[in-house]
Amino acid sequence: MMENYINGKFVLSHSDKTKELINPVTEKFIETMPQSNEQDVNEAIAGAKEAQKEWAKKTMAARSEIVKELKPILEENKEELAKIYVEEQGKTFKEAIGEIERSIQYIDYMAGFAYHLESEVVPSEIDDEMIVFLKKPIGIVGGILPWNAPVFVLMRKLIPALIAGCSVVIKPSNESPLNTLKIAEYTQRTSLPTGLFQVVVGSGSEVGNQLSKHPDIDLISITGSTGSGKAVMKAAAETVKKVNLELGGKAPTIVTEHADLQKAVRYIVQARIKNSGQVCTCPERVYVHENVAEAFTKELRASMEKLQVGDPYDEKTDYGSIINKEQLDHISELVAGAEKEGAKILIGGNKIDRGKGYFFEPTIITNATQDMEIMNEEIFGPVVPIMTYKTFDEVIDLANDSVYGLSSYLFSENYREIMRGINEIRFGEVYVNCEAEEAINGFHAGFRESGLGGADGRKGFEEFLQTTVAYLRYE
Repeated sequence: MMENYINGKFVLSHSDKTKELINPVTEKFIETMPQSNEQDVNEAIAGAKEAQKEWAKKTMAARSEIVKELKPILEENKEELAKIYVEEQGKTFKEAIGEIERSIQYIDYMAGFAYHLESEVVPSEIDDEMIVFLKKPIGIVGGILPWNAPVFVLMRKLIPALIAGCSVVIKPSNESPLNTLKIAEYTQRTSLPTGLFQVVVGSGSEVGNQLSKHPDIDLISITGSTGSGKAVMKAAAETVKKVNLELGGKAPTIVTEHADLQKAVRYIVQARIKNSGQVCTCPERVYVHENVAEAFTKELRASMEKLQVGDPYDEKTDYGSIINKEQLDHISELVAGAEKEGAKILIGGNKIDRGKGYFFEPTIITNATQDMEIMNEEIFGPVVPIMTYKTFDEVIDLANDSVYGLSSYLFSENYREIMRGINEIRFGEVYVNCEAEEAINGFHAGFRESGLGGADGRKGFEEFLQTTVAYLRYE
């Protein structure tokens, strides 16, 4: 039975509810997880509140040096974390290693703000007075993690928050909580003061809701589905707290008649199969100019037919399993629904029977239309639906026709198309002739129902700060 991490110790939940964690590759039992209750959350928040008072008094430079103590521990144990990834999520070992290495880089990057974060002094209209803007820690942060990238997203919420002077209470996903608990264990080897990092395992309806509505939480930050984000926002409204929402996506991918088709296929496939297609930035709907549609589809098919699916530890494996049976069924239902609506399954379209585990074939769907469910609902699997278009004006409208607004892609060698695209595509990110690789010094944020606020870079760091304006009269 796993335990929560509260006030520097691993402790049993006050709840008697539990959930079994299952390996999605083997379908074997891994561990019994607590399904914590409000009392567990309240204890964690109380500890975080007490710890944050003294932590905020330290200089940002001092806080940064303490946080950086975690970096060599992660480097030393990255293979252990990667193996946990494979066990609880089915991600390939090589991809897991890559994510952990990027997480380690994140610590270094965010620690740098301790030495170059700037504030402002502005002139006053009154004689003998100056106006000073002060950046202060927002306070206690509640963080809700997704199952698909728990280590990197934990770093996004934990590292800048701690350096900014906040304390953090994390709810990991019920599907992949083990890495978060392992990193909590690693922090015991650092000089991070007790109570600044708390972990409470459980459901969104219980743990997530209590974090979101608790009056002592100053910022609630979630990476998850749009439905979950709306529930968090509603609960947070009770105490008018700040929300940071990184939610679902339905990334449009435009391939113009001026695209380098081989390049476009290479990057689309790389992005689409990342974590078995279970990433919110993946190409979710592809729009190809009718003049190059046949050549593009032929190239795409040849590439996807070469993909190897299966053993996450095999270096030759391109992608591993789907997270669970529910998600596998969801993908299957979307594909079957598209066929019923008149689309054509060019390749794939089926679950892969390996005896055990949740795997889905690399799938290409053609003859898609804008009104189909598969062009509007997040697939979260290795499926590429393709629709053709005639004019650039038309495809811009098609791309923007979505409740989502996170990531988008544009493949073209025509400078005018590129400039129009990055200006007229109404999404938080536009990847031009490349795959999605969110830069740690960029800003990962969405429009519309894809979220509020964002992460990474200076703008992401400042999510954990609030501003006081001081009027200094010296007459």
